[in-house]
Amino acid sequence: MNRRHFLHALALLAAASACPGAAVAARRREKKPTGKESPPQADAPEKTPPPGPARLVVVFLRGGVDALSVLPPFENDFYRLARPTTALAPPGRPGGAVPLADGLGLHPALADLVQDYKAGRLAFVQGVGLPEVVRDHVTAQKIMEAGLGGAAALAGGRVDGWLNRLALELAPRPTGKKAPPDTTVRAVFATPRRPLILFGKVGSLNLPPGRFVSPVDAATLPDVTELDASLAKAYGAKGVPPALARVFREGVSFRRSRLAALAREMSASQGGDPPVSLFPELAGRLAAQMVRRPELSLAFLAFGGFDSHVRQGAGAGRLAEALGHTAKGLGVLAEGLAPVMERTVVVVVSEFGRTLGENGTGGTDNGHGGLLWLMGGPVVGGRVYGQPPGLAGRRLYREHLLPVTMDYRQPLSAILRGHLGLSAEAAARVFPGFSPDTSLDGLVRGRPDAADSPSS
Repeated sequence: MNRRHFLHALALLAAASACPGAAVAARRREKKPTGKESPPQADAPEKTPPPGPARLVVVFLRGGVDALSVLPPFENDFYRLARPTTALAPPGRPGGAVPLADGLGLHPALADLVQDYKAGRLAFVQGVGLPEVVRDHVTAQKIMEAGLGGAAALAGGRVDGWLNRLALELAPRPTGKKAPPDTTVRAVFATPRRPLILFGKVGSLNLPPGRFVSPVDAATLPDVTELDASLAKAYGAKGVPPALARVFREGVSFRRSRLAALAREMSASQGGDPPVSLFPELAGRLAAQMVRRPELSLAFLAFGGFDSHVRQGAGAGRLAEALGHTAKGLGVLAEGLAPVMERTVVVVVSEFGRTLGENGTGGTDNGHGGLLWLMGGPVVGGRVYGQPPGLAGRRLYREHLLPVTMDYRQPLSAILRGHLGLSAEAAARVFPGFSPDTSLDGLVRGRPDAADSPSS
């Protein structure tokens, strides 16, 4: 340091002791621009983050959910006559339905969803199902997950799932003619294995549900078994006509065989997926993953426990317990997806509904027409869409089957176009062979950025 610099530094030190700000000002005056530095600017306003992608979550309730228990027509005489022990009581009575619309209620186990319905975030579509009668659980589930119209379409060999085809349609279009399709992972599922709905070219992320045990006593009647044992002694006593004793034994054998067959069917209907009691836990994990990774715009959950052949119950019972888990799971899902729920649609489906008539084991059997649930910010809710099922015997299909008045692909196509912004051509590639009408065009609110979506 030379003498000149030393005297300048000494002057700055004296100025700093007298006025601390003077040294800073002096330093700023002393600093000369270099030509590489930008002049000081005011703080730039914070940029609003761009909206995330529109999201779709599909929840499959395996077993065939009873639509007349989810939305009981409690004022209908045919409903009460056909179901001596499984019809929901009117509102105001113990275990009664929660009033929803004129003559239509909501199962009390789903009471937590009433506020979503009133707020316009929840809607139902009635009379939904496959266009042909398929009462086998496995076959009906395959058709619905593949997005097809009937069992014949499954005979062509390996099929892919409609949610996987949707992932391809949501991907940006390749620029070159020979460019491969974009197979970026956009879907997440929380089932033990990759479900058929996600079979195809695009990969997906698995959230393993872990070890679980499904109920094994769903098709048992312990009180009837105990009664059979007591009556067996009486019918085996001396003096009882052999023909009468034989009829009793044959009746017991038939009932046991029937319950064993129902137990096998109810187990197969679960498709190896977790029981619905795990819905809240898995919903929380899946929602956290979707919020953490915005590219995951599609999701799938599936749960068993809705094949209610035996002891279905009404306001309480096996079905009420399953619906209670469903309500909790949907609540956890909505809470976990709260940051993106305004751009998320949750669809709840099942392979078919149940019969109108109650069977001899206190339940309902595999039916035809069912119900589709919709929840989320884009949903135009607070309404029940579709044609109400006619319950009078002359309007029913054979064997008390409720009719399908709307192809299950109709509301799904409305979601693809209105919420995800797909064109008619793109939606047709997701659901090949199906031509939707415009009856549900107002089911969801259109995306403000739909014009920019890859839908051509």
